[in-house]
Amino acid sequence: MNFTMISEKNRLLWRDSFICTILTIIVSGILLLIFVNLNVLDPFYKAFKDFSFTDLYYSRIDKNQKIDTDIIVVNLGNSDRFIIAQAIEKIQQNKPKAIGLDAVFKEQKNTFTDSILKSVLVKYDNIITSYYFDEDTLVTNHKYFEKENATEGFINMNFSNDDAVIREFLGLKKPENKLSFAVQVALKSGRLKESDIKKLNENIPINYFGGLDSFLTFDIEELLELESIPSIENAIVLFGYLGTPTGNPFDIEDKHFTPLNKTFVGRSSPDMFGVLLHANILKMLTTNNFISKVPKWLVYLIALICSFFTIMLGMKLYKRSELIYDILIKIIQLVISVVLLYLALLLLKLNIYIFITPVLVLTVFGLEMIDFYVYLLDYLKKRFKWQSYLLN
Repeated sequence: MNFTMISEKNRLLWRDSFICTILTIIVSGILLLIFVNLNVLDPFYKAFKDFSFTDLYYSRIDKNQKIDTDIIVVNLGNSDRFIIAQAIEKIQQNKPKAIGLDAVFKEQKNTFTDSILKSVLVKYDNIITSYYFDEDTLVTNHKYFEKENATEGFINMNFSNDDAVIREFLGLKKPENKLSFAVQVALKSGRLKESDIKKLNENIPINYFGGLDSFLTFDIEELLELESIPSIENAIVLFGYLGTPTGNPFDIEDKHFTPLNKTFVGRSSPDMFGVLLHANILKMLTTNNFISKVPKWLVYLIALICSFFTIMLGMKLYKRSELIYDILIKIIQLVISVVLLYLALLLLKLNIYIFITPVLVLTVFGLEMIDFYVYLLDYLKKRFKWQSYLLN
C-alpha cells in the first residue's frame, strides 16, 4: 500500500514537472517575442541583443602573454601606393612565407605610383590580395592591378549586421565558393591543408589570441628605416590599417566589436581593427586551434532537461514547505546561474563553445513558474478534480 502511494506520488511529480516545463518554454517564448517586438523596449533590446556570457572569458585575456612572432602586422596608416610597394619589396627581401594585403585599390590614382605597385603585385606569387562583398556586388582591386591566377580572399567579417560583435567567421562562402582572406593566407603559407577547407563552410567560433599587444607590429615608415628584419623570415606578414597613430583608440576606421571589448553591454565604440581580426583567425587556422561548437539542438535539449529536473527539485521543496521554498528559491537560482556560467567558461577554456543562455534562462525561470503553476492547478482541481503532486 505504501509502495503504491509512493509510486503514485512519483508519477504525479513527474507529470507536474513535465507540464510546468512546457509552460516555462511557452511563457518564456511569449516574453521573448514581446521583448523583441515592443518598441518601448528597443533601448534595452539593443543593449543586450549582442551580449554573450562567454565574452567574460575573452575580455580577461592576459595582455602580458607572449607576443606571437609567426604573424607580423604592418600598419599601412595613410601611406601612398609607392610607400606600400617599397614596404612589400623590403619584406620580400627577408623571405616571408606569405604576405596578405588587407586593402582594396578600387581605382587608379597616380600613373607612376600605380605602376610601381602593380609591378610589385605581379612580381611575387606569395602575395594575397583582398576584396569584399557589398550585398550582391564584389568590390575588388581595379583591373589595372589584376594579375593572372592571383590569390585573393574576401575580408567581410559579418554578412548580416555591421554592428554585431564578431564571435564567428566564415571561411568558405557558398554558393559563390569564395575563400576568406585569412584562409587564403593560411593556404599560401603552407600551414593549412586544402582538405581542411570543407569544414570552413559554416560559421566557426573565433578562438581569440589577443589584440594589438599580442602581435609583433610595425609602422610602415619604421619598417622602411630598418636595414634588416630577421623576424620576418618564414613568418606571415599582414598589411592593414591599425590607426593613425598606431593603436589610436579614437580611430574607428575599419574597426569592429569583439568579445575582447572590456565593456559588455551598451558598447559605445569598437575595439579591434580588421587586420587584427584576420590575424586572430589566421593564428587559429595555422595552429589548428579550433573551437568546437555544441549544436543548437543539443543546447536546447540540455536546457529542457536542466529545466525539468530543477523544477522537480523546486516542487519537492514547495511540497515540504512553502516558506522554505520562498526562502531558498533565490539562493538556488543564484547558485545555478554561477555553476552554469562557470561550466560554460570552463568548456570554452577547453575549446568547446556552448550557447549557455537558453539553459540558464529556462532553468532559472522554471523555478519562478512553480508559483504560477500552483494557481493553474487550483483552477484545474476545482473544475476537473485534477490530481497533482503539489496539491494532493
